[in-house]
Amino acid sequence: MTKEKKGRDDKGTSLRLIVLESLLLQEKEGQKLNILINGVLARYGYLSREDRAFIKILTEGTVERRITLDYVIDRFSRIKTGKMKPVIRNILRMSAYQMLFMEHIPVHSVCDEAVRLVKKKHMQPLSGFVNGVLRSMARESIDLDSIEDPSVRYSFPGWIYERFTEEFGKEKTIEIFRYCLDASPVYIRINRTKTKIEEMKKILECQGIETKDVPDHPYALEISGFSSIGTIEGFREGLFSVQDVSSMAIGDEIAGIIERNRPEGLKIIDVCASPGGKSCHAAEILMEYRNKNTCNGKFCVESRDISEGKTVFIEENRERLGLDIIRTFVMDARQPNVTGDKDEDSRADIIIADLPCSGLGVMGRKNDLKYRVKPEDIKSLQLLQRDILKATDTYLENGGYLLFSVCTITRDETIEQRNWIQNEFGYELLGEKLLLPGEKRTDGFFYSVFRKGRT
Repeated sequence: MTKEKKGRDDKGTSLRLIVLESLLLQEKEGQKLNILINGVLARYGYLSREDRAFIKILTEGTVERRITLDYVIDRFSRIKTGKMKPVIRNILRMSAYQMLFMEHIPVHSVCDEAVRLVKKKHMQPLSGFVNGVLRSMARESIDLDSIEDPSVRYSFPGWIYERFTEEFGKEKTIEIFRYCLDASPVYIRINRTKTKIEEMKKILECQGIETKDVPDHPYALEISGFSSIGTIEGFREGLFSVQDVSSMAIGDEIAGIIERNRPEGLKIIDVCASPGGKSCHAAEILMEYRNKNTCNGKFCVESRDISEGKTVFIEENRERLGLDIIRTFVMDARQPNVTGDKDEDSRADIIIADLPCSGLGVMGRKNDLKYRVKPEDIKSLQLLQRDILKATDTYLENGGYLLFSVCTITRDETIEQRNWIQNEFGYELLGEKLLLPGEKRTDGFFYSVFRKGRT
């Protein structure tokens, strides 16, 4: 073997070893995949853009397609994946992913690298087993579309398939699964207190970044052709934020409320605000309105979350975007006393209640979420949401507005919650929207807008 060839092989093995260690850690500790990968990429920041992309794609893909991969491996192995040692199981999974979904990698290279990984982990007696399973897979043409069970074919837990099929039908459920497996589009919201959409387009296009207008959202762009958001000129300067179009709907509703009421002052409370996307959008709208109109009152967005670890993200975004009307507080949203204040300022004109939920609307962005959520979690989350909503009712002004939202699509967390809010508080329902993943190329999202009746 030449030195050049040996160097390439060593590099390939090293990259795959990073992936393997990441998979083992994720399986053992259950750490959220996006946090784990961000940490890994930061640790190996000296690697090339291509190498870092390889690590990310292979790690995310292996986790995302776990059910499908285990099904295929089990067809060729006398020992089922559930009975394998974690190292061997994950070597086979990541190798199967390369063979099935990364066609540009030669099959013989996949097999050779898998054997090297087994030896690197000091499990040489099992190298023949791993090699045999992968060589058997390589000899047979595997047609994933022929897998009859959609939950296996698209790699989603069976209970999610059954629940979605019951609520949305089989055809729509499969459309959702397919969309979640595709690369999600990236949308940005322009900070209109600092720049204009045309100026932002020029800044991005000068960096070789492609931009597309977003229908019905004149302050938003879809962008592509970049390696990292943080490295884009304009991000650190606070000219834009990353936010899915579905979530921007909350800001649009706030803008509509302001336009109809033309207030002299306004207080918005965001009760579960981290990392602050909706708070910052609301603040941008308020500041733009205040700057265009002569207003005597105070405009304020109070962003709260349960720990300093969460509010720090809001503060970072507030500083980056230059939104001085945002105040942050550490507070449990189930508590009825806003911040301990007893004065009139403790009440809210608008409450943003984007509440903890199963997150099944954003499975396309969180590859491991479908494995972390359990069916019993949905009922407990429904009860948690209701505890928070009971608290918010105590400090929402009469005539004020509640914007309830969740990034999920289950009936328990959407329609049933809307009905409960109306029955529990007697609020007037002004509007609502349910977006399934993929509709208008957005995440799954639900929101309702209510008005608290005057007494």
